[in-house]
Amino acid sequence: MNIEQALLKNLRELPPEKQQQILDFSEFIKQKNLVKPELRMPKQRAEAWKNWAENHPKNSPGLSNHALRRETIY
Repeated sequence: MNIEQALLKNLRELPPEKQQQILDFSEFIKQKNLVKPELRMPKQRAEAWKNWAENHPKNSPGLSNHALRRETIY
């Protein structure tokens, strides 16, 4: 039995709230192993930003004209 099979076997034997804890912990580890944005190459950062922007709802409200005025930014 490999690690994945053993993990799934153990996971199935746990109650739902413990399964959720395992899921949360695995997400934490996954995020911890990601390369920090400031250490990525410019092309990688640009691609990540593009993916982030494209995955937002298209019907979300934009900024008002007042928010975009130069005096408001500074």
